[in-house]
This record gives sequence, C-alpha cells and structure tokens, in this order.
Amino acid sequence: MTSKRSTCKRGNHALQFSLNRFASLLGCLGLFSLGVFAQSAPSHRAELPPLLPVDKEVALARSAAPEYISSRATIYILKRGGFIKHIEGSNGFTCLVPREGTKGIAPMCFDPEGSQTILLGELRLAELLEHGKSMAEAMKEVDEGYAKGTFKAPRRSGVAYMLSTENHLNDPDSGQTFDYPPHLMIYAPYAQNSDIGASAAQRGSTEVPWILHEGKPYAYIIVVPGAKK
Repeated sequence: MTSKRSTCKRGNHALQFSLNRFASLLGCLGLFSLGVFAQSAPSHRAELPPLLPVDKEVALARSAAPEYISSRATIYILKRGGFIKHIEGSNGFTCLVPREGTKGIAPMCFDPEGSQTILLGELRLAELLEHGKSMAEAMKEVDEGYAKGTFKAPRRSGVAYMLSTENHLNDPDSGQTFDYPPHLMIYAPYAQNSDIGASAAQRGSTEVPWILHEGKPYAYIIVVPGAKK
C-alpha cells in the first residue's frame, strides 16, 4: 500500500515537472515573439545613395584632376559599407567620388599630402553614412577623431582637385542639389573666411576665393579658375 507521504511526494514532483515545462514553453514563446518583433520592427536606417556602375565611377573619379595626374592615381569606389580601393596608383594621388546626400556627387582627387591626411576622414565619413548615421552624427564623430588624433590635418599646403564638370553638390539646409563649376580646394587648416578677406555672404562664390569648413582641420580655400579668353 502506498503511503500518503509517497503519493504527495510524487504529486509534488509531477507538479514541479509541469511547471518547469510550462515555464520553458513561455520562454520559447517569449523568444519567438521577440524575434518576430525584431524582424518586423521598422528600420530607421538613413536612405543611402545609389551605387554607380564601376566603369562610370572610375571615369568620374578620374575626371576630378588633369589626366596626367588621375591616370596614375589610386582609385576608390563606393560599395555598400564604404569605399574600397579599386585601382592601386603610382603617384601618391587618390581619386574618388564622395556622395552628397542621396543625389549629389563630388568627384575629388587628393594630392599625396591630402591622401595621407584628409582622405582618411573622408573614408570614415562615408563608412558612417553607409551604416545609417545622419550627416550631423557622422561629421561629429569625424571631428572627434581629429580632436583625438585619429585623423590629422594636412602638414603642409596642398590641393584637392575638383575639376570635374559633374559636381552636383547638396545643400544640407534645403536638401536641394545644385551644380558647382570645376574648382580647386587648397588646404587651409583652421582658417576662417576673414583670414583671406572673404565675407560670410561670399561663401559659395564662383568669383572670389572663400573658405569651406571654416575653423576645421580640414578647411579649404575654394578657388574657381577663370574662363579661358
């Protein structure tokens, strides 16, 4: 004859086993629900610029500088995730096509000094944007990189060529894309427009030099060459 104590003991074991199975089931359901929620949650990733056919991107990158420079330059192309080196050059120059918002492009070719300094910040900026950062967030992180010494300002004067006729730039305030003529960007770390006699109203001028990125380690003097006569 089974004692009442044995019967209760078996009953308790059975109850505990059932509770454990129930808890496990709830756990599985909970994990499943979280998985479904994660898959169905809306994405807040920023809209990314379209990628270009490789041949077109290489041609645009090379259009930034005179042929005798760009034909021997290193070429980067944009892939999802950031820029990758596509062609290894031999003259120390680097050409690429930074994107301006989702529609603009800015073919650029750095001289050897810029390739060792400012270019590194440009590559990081593109990588951050590719991973969903807003322009403000990405610029803030790049600026912090300069402050920490991760990126360095140019150590001497030099130039980044933007002589392409395909400069379709973006105005972050209006969100509109506009065309800007072929121009040169002369490295001027930390310079202000007042340093070269330019006024705030002359920012963006195509007639007089002005400073882009005032006060930043990657500031430039923008010069638009005059038309041939």
